[in-house]
Amino acid sequence: MMKSLHIILLAFFSASVVFGQMSINQHLPFEIKQAYKNGTRSPSGYPGTNYWQNHAKYEIDVRLLLGENLLKGEEKVSYYNNSPDTLDRLVIRLYPNIYKKGNPREWPMGPEGENEGVIIDWLLINGDSIDLDNRQEANLFATNLTVILPEPLSPGDSLLMETRWKFEISERTLRMGNYGNNRYFIAYWYPQIAVYDDIDGWDRVEYLGMVEYYNDFNEFDVKISTPPGYVVWATGELLNERDMFSDYVLKNLMTARLTNYITRIFSAEDFKKRNKIIRLDGINAFHTNIWHFKASQVPDFSFAVTRDVNWDGSSIMVDSSTRRRVFVDAVYADSARTYQQSAEWARASVEYMSFKWPGIPFPYPHMTTVSNDARGGGMESPMMANNGDPESAPDAALTIFHEIAHSYFPFYLGTNERKYAWMDEGWAAFLPLGFSKEYFPDYPYDTRSISAFENINGKERESTLMTLSYSIGDYDSYRSHAYVRPALAYYFLQDALGDSLFKLALHEYMHRWNGKHPLPYDFFNTFNSVTGKDLGWFFNPWFYELAYADLGIKKVTNDNKIVIQNYGGLPLPVVVTCEFADGSTEVVRRKTSVWSSGNPAVIVHVDSNKMIRKVVLGTDLIPDIDEMNNVLEPEN
Repeated sequence: MMKSLHIILLAFFSASVVFGQMSINQHLPFEIKQAYKNGTRSPSGYPGTNYWQNHAKYEIDVRLLLGENLLKGEEKVSYYNNSPDTLDRLVIRLYPNIYKKGNPREWPMGPEGENEGVIIDWLLINGDSIDLDNRQEANLFATNLTVILPEPLSPGDSLLMETRWKFEISERTLRMGNYGNNRYFIAYWYPQIAVYDDIDGWDRVEYLGMVEYYNDFNEFDVKISTPPGYVVWATGELLNERDMFSDYVLKNLMTARLTNYITRIFSAEDFKKRNKIIRLDGINAFHTNIWHFKASQVPDFSFAVTRDVNWDGSSIMVDSSTRRRVFVDAVYADSARTYQQSAEWARASVEYMSFKWPGIPFPYPHMTTVSNDARGGGMESPMMANNGDPESAPDAALTIFHEIAHSYFPFYLGTNERKYAWMDEGWAAFLPLGFSKEYFPDYPYDTRSISAFENINGKERESTLMTLSYSIGDYDSYRSHAYVRPALAYYFLQDALGDSLFKLALHEYMHRWNGKHPLPYDFFNTFNSVTGKDLGWFFNPWFYELAYADLGIKKVTNDNKIVIQNYGGLPLPVVVTCEFADGSTEVVRRKTSVWSSGNPAVIVHVDSNKMIRKVVLGTDLIPDIDEMNNVLEPEN
């Protein structure tokens, strides 16, 4: 009797945990409760009345020395303390130290990729020199340099940081570097002041290779010096393009910016004529070209330097109310496998995102996609993407789409990818679902996503989405955590709410947190408030728990009621295909919201006047890690 009671209580407890209506705000971390108390955030999902974030203005002069494979720079950073706290230190990110010999990293490098990291010649704070060898003044661990301020920085005040530095550009590329054949993409490169926020204070997460962005929205004024004959593309607007480009290029560039069709701005063949691309008078008559860019309210700055490439571009209207246009362009070599169509795919991506999903006008004045000629992969930054060139056209197009989608997450919304990578990578993996169906209907993007999820779901290596991303060292676990599980979570949340309500909630979330730093709780609470529902029944199993995909047929009653049990606890659509003895078939579909009541089972009714021969549960678009309970042939 005691054993039976124990089993009953255990089953009840398990069901209540998996299917209970526990609110997501019942067990909040202390820091989030404190943020609500301080008024920087709110349980409604809005930024609080006391919300703040810090800000910086970067002036950088950088020189690319190809012969030495060096990048040398000087920068001035005006840093503004908008927080209510007095700051006694700065945390400065030295990203290229991931290549430094002896440093920890989560990405395989090999000795051929290592170098000395960032070498700082000098660093000044408000004119005071910092002794980087004195641990009372500065402390460097891996990629984070902590500097004790000579004078504390009061709320509402600012400081000036000045520094001169250099580093070797590695040929072992990790999101940036020397890709060979005169191709350079420079990202994660300048000494950058880390984020100081209302939750953690200083962001001290080290850049070890796995985690990526978390930056404030800053201003950039960047001058890039290159050897003659090279062209630079970058975040922001090129201020001196009339001084840099020939009349031939300027004319083609103007055409591309004003028209809907793809224009060849210059070709790889054009580089053979000395003055066809670069204007060879004034400052360009010397041995260095200086490219001057500015960008406002962006979380980062990157640039590409190359030659002997093709440059294609066009313009597209992204906002029907203002008629605002965006310049969309692509850079690739003659040896490209599929990138001859890259400008076309990039343009289609920007159009889809502006008018369909997410359905918000593209936020930047231009979007440049550069091919590094690798076999695959891609890397996003504001207004720039550095992509591989796969053999498959759909693979190439969907990679382009994915990287451009990051213009919204984490650049339109400044999410903390270091802690919650699913808040941006998950969206960039979800949004291509519709794009793929529209442009590549035969390409199995959706079923590949389902298969990738099933390969790890329910297994020991799977991590919950609320596990801090930087704490996950296993690559497969991280891929599922950052990309696959969240993409499917958004997909099935859309199914639960319907397209209209899902888009309404998404737009409100993006409107509230545009240019700010949302956390998962801000996302959850916004969706709750917009829909007028407590979506804890969905958010808890998908994001907080290790619920897994396993729906099964529990039984079929004599009056043709089919009981579907949610053994894994993950809310999913229910699709039942019933074959009758007379040869007819009935298909019943229930949306993901069928589980919103909290019950661990649902009943599906089919024609009670017919004899059931076979019941099949599920489709290839609904994950299920145990299909042994998906088919039932009743004994009649």
